[in-house]
Amino acid sequence: MFALVSACGASARATGSSDGVHYDLQIHISPEAHSIQVSGSLLLPAENFNRQQIELSLSELMTDFRVEVIGPASVAGTAMTEKVTVRPYSRPGWGTATWRVHLPHQISANVPALLRFSYTGGGSHTSFIFSLESEVCFGAGIGTAWYPEIEDGAVQSDGRLRGLRGTGSLNFFVPSGYVLESQGMPLSKPEEISRGEFRFNIDEPVFFAFAAGRYMLQHGHGRIPTALYLLKSRVNSASYLTGSEKVLAALVHEFGPYPHPEFAILEVPTEQADRAGFAGASLEGFILSNTDFLNKEFNTAFFGHEISHQWWGNLIRSKTVQGRWMMSEGMAQFGSLRAVEILEGAAAAERYRRTGYPDYISDQNARGYFTLVARGTDHRLSDLPQDGDLSRALSNSKGFIVWDMLSREVGRRQFSHILQRFIRDHANQRVEWNGFLRAIENGAGRNLQWFFEQWFGRTGAPDFQLTWRQKVRRVRGVITQTSPYYQATLEVEVKNKEGRHLIRKVRLREAQTSFAFPINFRVESVALDPHYLMLRWTPEYPLPLMREPR
Repeated sequence: MFALVSACGASARATGSSDGVHYDLQIHISPEAHSIQVSGSLLLPAENFNRQQIELSLSELMTDFRVEVIGPASVAGTAMTEKVTVRPYSRPGWGTATWRVHLPHQISANVPALLRFSYTGGGSHTSFIFSLESEVCFGAGIGTAWYPEIEDGAVQSDGRLRGLRGTGSLNFFVPSGYVLESQGMPLSKPEEISRGEFRFNIDEPVFFAFAAGRYMLQHGHGRIPTALYLLKSRVNSASYLTGSEKVLAALVHEFGPYPHPEFAILEVPTEQADRAGFAGASLEGFILSNTDFLNKEFNTAFFGHEISHQWWGNLIRSKTVQGRWMMSEGMAQFGSLRAVEILEGAAAAERYRRTGYPDYISDQNARGYFTLVARGTDHRLSDLPQDGDLSRALSNSKGFIVWDMLSREVGRRQFSHILQRFIRDHANQRVEWNGFLRAIENGAGRNLQWFFEQWFGRTGAPDFQLTWRQKVRRVRGVITQTSPYYQATLEVEVKNKEGRHLIRKVRLREAQTSFAFPINFRVESVALDPHYLMLRWTPEYPLPLMREPR
């Protein structure tokens, strides 16, 4: 990534728009040698200050970095590069090196700069969604700076990349027999592909990504073009194409138009994916899936989550730590839940909320959340820590159910319209958490601060108790809760032995709420929230430490 520096040496934020950043890259990948060689040019947009030096960032796996200025011609020449520091990240090899490039001559304000550069990299180490191995090679600019990216604001001390998207041409060279997928318009002719040459032209700003392997390629026939890249043949491969097409249709219904011209799934060996930090990784226009998931039947929850990231976490990104996990992982998991409900029905969605989806991650559900709480581990959803397993676990266990509850509170159709409008207005932007909540509240047309406070601003969840009795043709009941009190509208279901039942809704606000309604049969049971539409303690979940038995 790049952080522009003024003539006096003080850091200055890049003000150019992401579609003003244009690349022309030549990328040579040697899978057997675990190496990548990159050369090319980068056109930096004009800035309103003079530039004497530029700070650039690349993955710490990249070396022998050389830069020269080739435009404007009046200041052309070789630049001196100085590695200033390496910002470590969560694993060895995942850090980002900051390079200071001392320009041969000052570039004046309001003048674009054209740089030419080259470097090599790779080795036996992986980085976040970056790995070069003999079977599969892949890289994702959203996770690792495998190519130079312009920094979006100040360099992050935690090592996390905050780059801007780019446009341009990507020209890949891989051994003959390898198949490579990237973004944009493919330009290679068949004879070039047979030699391992893959060229792409990218007109819409993206974080550049690629995957290459000895893939078998299969195409789908949906409204959105789909493709499947497998390392071995599978008898159920067609189900992955039809399954992903159905998930895409469900998510388009929920979030709006799919933001890319096509969609693909590419297989990555499970151990290699683990070393690169993922089971599934959603990149702009395609996803990487580990072999384990592709060895199973199509999993709507898993692919629903990863495909939802095409909107949340890719198209819409958080500007600050606040709300970051809820606007990426939490919303992607909510999309997964919506896909399950739309495609497989309410009962499958209820099971997902309560105890999880079959053959999906076992703790991403209410039971997983309450297991964390029972261990004494919890945190507010609004400001989950920047990094860490806890933040991911909470957003994917509690967070997605809270989004589902808010969707029901606002109304399914209205909430979907709010999300679609927000995505349309803020595509390819970093947004603030409070701005997102204001957009939801404005779209709903009513005050939702009570919901935001009790679900995003608190830890925990309510524990409701129900008592009831029938007197002739009337059922009376009392729902109690302990402080802090939760406001909610819950279903109450009344049943008899013959299967007759009646459902009514009750609004809760305080420590005790009474209800009564007429009934024309003998009642055998009364259940509160029978389909688990609200996150709450029930006897099926583990008790937290130092909590009295229910």
